[in-house]
Amino acid sequence: MQVSSVALLSLRGLSRRMASNFSFDPLQKTSSELREVKKPRVFDFNKFNKRHVALQVAYIGWKYSGFAIQDPPKITIESCLFECLKKTKLIEDVSTAHYSRCGRTDKGVSALGQVIALDLRTNLLSGPGVRVQEGSIAHTRKGDTENELPYMVILNRNLPEDIRVLSWTPVDPEFSARFNCTQRTYKYFFPRGDMNLELMRTAAQYFMGQHDFRNFCKMDIAGGVTHFDRTIVKFEINALSSSNPPSPYDMCEMTLSGHAFLMHQVRCMAGILFLIGNGLETPDIVQHMLDIEKCPCKPQYGMAPPEPLILYDCVFDGLQWQREEEAHDRVVAHFQHMWTSQVVKSTMVQCMLDTLSPPTHSSYSSHSTHPSPMAILMHSDHRLGKGRYKPLLERPTANTFEERYEHHQAKKMKLQQQQHMDIQDTSTSS
Repeated sequence: MQVSSVALLSLRGLSRRMASNFSFDPLQKTSSELREVKKPRVFDFNKFNKRHVALQVAYIGWKYSGFAIQDPPKITIESCLFECLKKTKLIEDVSTAHYSRCGRTDKGVSALGQVIALDLRTNLLSGPGVRVQEGSIAHTRKGDTENELPYMVILNRNLPEDIRVLSWTPVDPEFSARFNCTQRTYKYFFPRGDMNLELMRTAAQYFMGQHDFRNFCKMDIAGGVTHFDRTIVKFEINALSSSNPPSPYDMCEMTLSGHAFLMHQVRCMAGILFLIGNGLETPDIVQHMLDIEKCPCKPQYGMAPPEPLILYDCVFDGLQWQREEEAHDRVVAHFQHMWTSQVVKSTMVQCMLDTLSPPTHSSYSSHSTHPSPMAILMHSDHRLGKGRYKPLLERPTANTFEERYEHHQAKKMKLQQQQHMDIQDTSTSS
């Protein structure tokens, strides 16, 4: 068989390339051998003291599953904070950082004045809040021991864009962000719609003072909450913008302050006030539901959605918050950028709405086919729809606290008995 000259040249070229590829030089090192394998640098926390510090944290909580870390794991504000604190070597482990938080916010809820407290790595050898750990060799470390670490800069460079540290302050080692807080303030934003703000203000005043709020919360019996008395010291409802005549698109806010709040309490109170503002309930329904003898069981109703709610402020007596000015300016610029993006989109959509349907109260009458802004906010026309509405006192009710507590205790006892039997079975088999 004869081979053409072209084919022969191709075969020779192929053989040379193969020989080159498979040639072996005992003195030649592989690329993996050439790369120096660097062991991860172990950070020595013994070279630093710890300092008990309170951090003021702001966040837009719309995309998070609440503030507190959860099991099974979900993306929460706290999980992002812990990840950042570990990444920046400000803490070694949360379990040994004497961590406390001012409060838990629900899924979708935001904050401006959330406060946490924990031990952070510090440059200092002594001073307010500084803990000198057993075995510490911080006094032998070379470097700055006079100026504190720029906590705001370090954290904000590594946190997600919708979480920011606003300020910090050293606190006593015994300080608790939860138990040292003397007052918490929430704000809830909402469009006016066709609501009567005066009726809502009248009803809001019934919440003032100390009351049993079991009909305005989610009972957290498993969490050990068995007392529902709470005190409201402020409750105001104001229009943030006012058109002439008033427009359904005018934005309003509820502002309420208290020493402590129950789970979902603010959203439950807001949900009832929206029913009153739409004329579906009268203000005295609040008085009736606060009277546990007359209303021992909570009527079934929908609480207000979480996205318009913000933990606005947490008050601590004697704390002097510190700001790193350059870091603070960056935070302001960052939130200005976020605001610009959101308000441009909102204004554009409102322009479309104004062109399609002028925003007058008559547009949202009981005969209108268009849902009011509040009905949309509540995610359902049914909750605010006139004509299909069922009054609260005619609705099915939940079990009383006593019934729920008895059920919880029985379930807990059954679980303990099962665990005891499992232990006995294990010991017998072994």
